[in-house]
Amino acid sequence: MTTRKPLIFGLYEQANIGDGSGAASLWTHPEDRRLTSVKSYDYWLHLAKLADEINLDLLFFGDVLGIYDTYGQSPDTAISWGVELPAHDPLMIIPALAAATRHLAFGATISTSYDHPFAHARRLSTLDHMTGGRIGWNIVTSYLPSAARNFGRDRMVPHDERYAIAEEFLEVSYKLWEGSWADDAFLGDKTACRFADATRVRPIDHRGTHFACAGPHVSFPSPQRTPLLIQAGWSPRGKIFGARHAEVVFVGDNTAGAVRQGVEDIRTLARAEGRDGGDIKALAGAQIVVGATRAEAEDKLADYQRFYAPEASLAAYSGYSGIDMARYQDDEAIDRSSNHTQSAASKAAVLAGDIRQRYARVDGNSGLTFIGSPTEIANQIAAYVDQSGIDGFLLHQFIAPASFEDFARYVVPALQARGLYRTEAQTGTLRARLRADGADRLPDNHPAARFRWR
Repeated sequence: MTTRKPLIFGLYEQANIGDGSGAASLWTHPEDRRLTSVKSYDYWLHLAKLADEINLDLLFFGDVLGIYDTYGQSPDTAISWGVELPAHDPLMIIPALAAATRHLAFGATISTSYDHPFAHARRLSTLDHMTGGRIGWNIVTSYLPSAARNFGRDRMVPHDERYAIAEEFLEVSYKLWEGSWADDAFLGDKTACRFADATRVRPIDHRGTHFACAGPHVSFPSPQRTPLLIQAGWSPRGKIFGARHAEVVFVGDNTAGAVRQGVEDIRTLARAEGRDGGDIKALAGAQIVVGATRAEAEDKLADYQRFYAPEASLAAYSGYSGIDMARYQDDEAIDRSSNHTQSAASKAAVLAGDIRQRYARVDGNSGLTFIGSPTEIANQIAAYVDQSGIDGFLLHQFIAPASFEDFARYVVPALQARGLYRTEAQTGTLRARLRADGADRLPDNHPAARFRWR
């Protein structure tokens, strides 16, 4: 059997009970432990330790800063079903998990629309130091009007303007991470009583359209300096942003052909920016339903369907896309213009009934789903990678943590037998693990490099 290069595998989580990107109502299943996850470290420690044990690459946390209130122009459905609620802060969870694991890396979603880059840079430098460089940042611009109101804004910033803010947010962050301290500034010399060389630390004095920051950065350079940069934008503007900055992109489509084309678009744009397109890794979101046999896997899926509420998932979709599905009859055409997530809105079906039909099934709304025996799952994954050209997957759970436990028990050995899953833990920084050259820091062709101390 032909062996292959191991794929990248991450586990997607949110600090809530109703994962809107999967099936928001399945926390009601008797085997699901999400209700305990929101008020205890026990659930998260179990996941992290299992992930570390099976050499998973990444435990990734999504996040939102508001309640989904587009559906029916009310938050009632989201609150009743716990759709991405409670929205606990993942940065309060990751440190405990990092301390309990040796190799597992972590990703966190943090918005550029409702934070200041100075405070942000300080937090992530701290995490990068404390984890030995096992930290990645998922850059988002936020798509919920309720989030804007939570931060005192009368309205949500228009889509493309949010990206303009994000560009400046990144510039300030790069100045702090890459240019505020020289590589040799930190001394740590007890004998000479010198913490750092003051001549090798400088302010950034940034005065821009959206942010002002004097600096210097209050943390000396961490193992990666800039954490690994992740991005999930799939709109035309989002692809430009990802091509300029991202090292990992989460693809915004399911069909293999569309994914291949979208990833190639981003890599082509990256080359136009002077970057190496191969430096950008692409991950697809996926659910796995596996059993010892295909019949067992199909029985599991049927069981999940019994606890699935389409209304909860439609409330999540309405929040992503900005399309209020409660206002449309099945035979009505959908207005797909949106200031929310444009990629989600643009892929909406023409008729509301088409969306409702898709969302009627637990495996219909949640994107890419692999179903079968361990051998069948491994074959499906290998075929999808060949067709799409992606580098790996971000796994979503239908039932937590049973879905991930099934992956560890059944799927990992089948993938390892094909060379698609690593058999040894990776060491070093998260960036070094993903780069061909094993470098801890961003390459010279990345836009952050122009802010480095020269």
